[in-house]
Amino acid sequence: MALTPLVAMKSKTGELESLRQLAERDAPVPRVVVELLDSVEPDGPGRLLKALVQAAARMVNLRQPLWIDTELVSRDAPLARHPGGVFELLDDRIETALTEEHGLFAPDVPAFVPVLSASPSDDQLRRVALLQEHRPRPVVIRFRDVRLPPGEVDDCLRRISPSARGNPMHAVVDLGFVEAVHPRQLALTRSLVRTLGDRLGPSSTTVLAGSIPAARHGFVTTVRERTEVALWHEVAHLSAIDVNYGDYGVVHPARPAPAKPGPRTIYPYLYYTVPNLVIALRRQPAKEDGKLLTGEAFTELADELVARPDFAGSGYSWGDRELAGCRREGGRSARHVSRWVAMAMSHHLAHLARRPPAEL
Repeated sequence: MALTPLVAMKSKTGELESLRQLAERDAPVPRVVVELLDSVEPDGPGRLLKALVQAAARMVNLRQPLWIDTELVSRDAPLARHPGGVFELLDDRIETALTEEHGLFAPDVPAFVPVLSASPSDDQLRRVALLQEHRPRPVVIRFRDVRLPPGEVDDCLRRISPSARGNPMHAVVDLGFVEAVHPRQLALTRSLVRTLGDRLGPSSTTVLAGSIPAARHGFVTTVRERTEVALWHEVAHLSAIDVNYGDYGVVHPARPAPAKPGPRTIYPYLYYTVPNLVIALRRQPAKEDGKLLTGEAFTELADELVARPDFAGSGYSWGDRELAGCRREGGRSARHVSRWVAMAMSHHLAHLARRPPAEL
C-alpha cells in the first residue's frame, strides 16, 4: 500500500522547532499541516511568524511544502486583518526567505499548499485562485463532519474545484480526538472516504485523528495504544483505494485554551511514539528554596526513556539526539514545554517517515 502520512500541528514554538530542525538526510518526510493560531502576528517583535516562515522554507527544501490551514484564526486577529489576506502574506514571506537562501535556484515547488474547510467563504476561494495565478499548487479540503452525504460532498467539490484551476485536490477527513474506535463513527468514516476516493482518485484522501489526552494525571509511566492507528487500519482495510494515515503527533488535537493570567506550573512530561503505541512519561519536580527543579525532573525522565529498549537511539532524529543529551551525563537541560514538545515531535516525524504501515 502506498502511504504518505500526515502530521497536524499548531503554529506553536515547539511544533515549529521540530520542523526547523529537519535536515536533508531526513527526506522523505511526512506531509505536515499547520493550523495557524491568533498568536502568529504579521508585525511586531513576535517570533512565531519568523519561525513559521523558517519551518515552511525548510519543508520546501525537502520538496514537501507545508499545508497551511487558517480556520482557527479569529476574524479580528492581526493576521486576519492583513490587507492581502493570510495566504498572500505567507506566500510572499516564504518565497522571500527562499530567494534569500537560494537566489535564482530556489526549489521549483510552491511555498505552501492552502487548506480549505468543506464550506469556505467566497473570499477564501478568491484568494486561493489568486495563489494559483501566481504559482500552481494543489488544494486541500478538510472535512470535519463524517455525516456528510454524497450529494453535499459533490456540491462542496463543485464549488471549490474552480479555485484549484485543474491542480490536484486532496481531502482530509478529520475525526479530531478519538479515545476508542466506535462502530458508528467507523462506518460513517468509511462511507465518506469511499465517496471522496471515487471523486478525487486513489491516494488523495487522508484520515486524521489523535488520541493524546488534553490533561495529564499521575506520575507513573504508561504505554498505551494509539487509537488513531487502529482506526486508520480499520478504515484502510476495507477501502478499495489507498487511504493515507494522519495524526496530531504528540499533542492534543483541540485548539489550545486561552492562557490564564500569571505564571503556570507544568510538570515535565513527554509522549514518545513507538510502533502502534505511545509511551507517556511525567515527573513531579522537587523543590529547592521554593523553586521547582524542573530541569532536574526532566533529566530523570530522559534517563528512564533512553534506558528503555524501545528508545530509537540518539541517531534516529534531532529530537532523539537532544533527549539523549538531556540524560544526567549528557550535560543538557530542558525546562520548557516547547522544548519537550519539539523533541517528541521530531522523533514522531522520523517515526512516521521510516515505519511501514504495520508499524505506525
